[in-house]
Amino acid sequence: MHPTFYKTFFFLLTGLILLSSNSLFGQERDTINIDTVKVNESELPVHSPTKASLFSAIVPGLGQAYNQKYWKIPLIYVGIGIPLYFGIEQHNLFTEKRDAYLDRISGDSTDKYLEFGNFFSNDGLLESMDINRRNRDLMFIIAGVIYVLQIVDASVDAHLFYFDVSDDLSFHYSPTFYYDERMKKTVQGLSLSLNF
Repeated sequence: MHPTFYKTFFFLLTGLILLSSNSLFGQERDTINIDTVKVNESELPVHSPTKASLFSAIVPGLGQAYNQKYWKIPLIYVGIGIPLYFGIEQHNLFTEKRDAYLDRISGDSTDKYLEFGNFFSNDGLLESMDINRRNRDLMFIIAGVIYVLQIVDASVDAHLFYFDVSDDLSFHYSPTFYYDERMKKTVQGLSLSLNF
């Protein structure tokens, strides 16, 4: 595409953002103004990210229980269990076809892959074994990645255990215009306001 297309698109997008003066709210605004209370961090009980990581490494989901994120435990077991189930199923198919191939090249013709409707030639059997092996390896890798991710998740949750989330998290943006003396013209801008 032509470079002027990107410039035009950028200016149209910027103009659209500047001309729309909306406010985004993370939560509903209360009409009651409540003073914030400062908590001394030394009075809080110790919540160790190392302990959460070790718990998750020993037993998947135990670090999430330590972080009091109980709703994540079933997701972890489903996320690890489903790839393991299909990985074991693919491994069983792989070993079954491997044994049939070994029997076939040794001269035994009683394997079920020679029956009508389920016929595989030697090359077809080798190709099917290769597909089952690749699928098995992929499923075990996915289960391992989810296992590692749940350890990282437990560590991050433990780091953010005492993170304060106030009731008024809001983000306001509005267009602004000001006169630039140096350029002798009105300049458009964008005003951002974050409330914590």
